[in-house]
Amino acid sequence: MKMPRQADLPLHDVPAATHNPGGKVRIRLQENVYGTAFFHGPGDCYRTWLTRVWGRRKPAAGAPPDNYILWIGLNPSTADASFNDPTIEREIDFSMSWDADALVKVNICDYRATKPQMLLQEGVVPRSKTNLPMIRDFAKRADRIVCAWGAPHRNLQTFALDVEEALRADGHELWCLGLTKHGGPRHPLYVTGGTPLIRFKEIPL
Repeated sequence: MKMPRQADLPLHDVPAATHNPGGKVRIRLQENVYGTAFFHGPGDCYRTWLTRVWGRRKPAAGAPPDNYILWIGLNPSTADASFNDPTIEREIDFSMSWDADALVKVNICDYRATKPQMLLQEGVVPRSKTNLPMIRDFAKRADRIVCAWGAPHRNLQTFALDVEEALRADGHELWCLGLTKHGGPRHPLYVTGGTPLIRFKEIPL
């Protein structure tokens, strides 16, 4: 699998015309944690994937990580190649506790927004054409796929269904950190540390 390109600039080093997802919490990567991310679209408004690799060996530029957890969230926020947001921080903690060497983060919608309501604004296309094919591609080599998109707005539910149906059609087993009251896969920020993985069976219609 070939990664399209690497984006190494933190958001404050990007020209002002770049898309602003909102939010101010950005956490510098820990020592021996390396990151890449793929941005595209007008003003880099889409972040289709992000990786984190930890350990003694820095991965080769453009090479996919080994032994990774694929996390599937709702939509990207402020994290980039050099900085985490709180969600990525938590996903790293969980992934390390499962003895993984890396994670890949994707989302059912790849439009960058700290508040998911921004995805519902007029003129916003929540998911780029690149997103679903890339999720399916990363899923092929993932050690485990963890669904973690919470309870999307009813107007975004179709994107969750598209991802779930595609991955099940590809023969993948899906996991989650428990279910919301509506049956969606819980978000990692809203569970306690050490929460065990369970099989994610379906999203109720």
